[in-house]
Amino acid sequence: MNETGTCPNVRASIPGSVQRRALVVDDNRDNAESLALLLRMQGDDVRTAHDGIAALEIGERFRPQIVLLDIGMPKMNGYETCREMRERAWGRDAIVIAQTGWGEPEDHARAMQAGFDAQLVKPIEFTALTELLATIDGRLRERDAEAS
Repeated sequence: MNETGTCPNVRASIPGSVQRRALVVDDNRDNAESLALLLRMQGDDVRTAHDGIAALEIGERFRPQIVLLDIGMPKMNGYETCREMRERAWGRDAIVIAQTGWGEPEDHARAMQAGFDAQLVKPIEFTALTELLATIDGRLRERDAEAS
């Protein structure tokens, strides 16, 4: 791991993979740090925040490509945070994934209405996360190709 906590050689050794800038937002510090560790082990550059206000501040500086955003947080819930992110230049193109304990169809619909791209139900299964990230990698590669 380098000074930012990433493992750059891990992702470089996986053909077709993309190093991502990810922001993990959860008021449960153990959950946030666990997800951040998993992403770092895959070679991603990761930051964490523990409330929506901090997430917006970090997002302005860090410009994440992916945000794993908890719904049920104090101060500013995930729905409000996602809406705020979408109003900012860096948040318009970010892929924002809801992480929540609420998994009913109406919960999923509410997350999509708030601007989320996807939803994972807690506890997040590593397999579900990696499958979703593989799909996202394809979208990131397409964006990079269009920008070139």
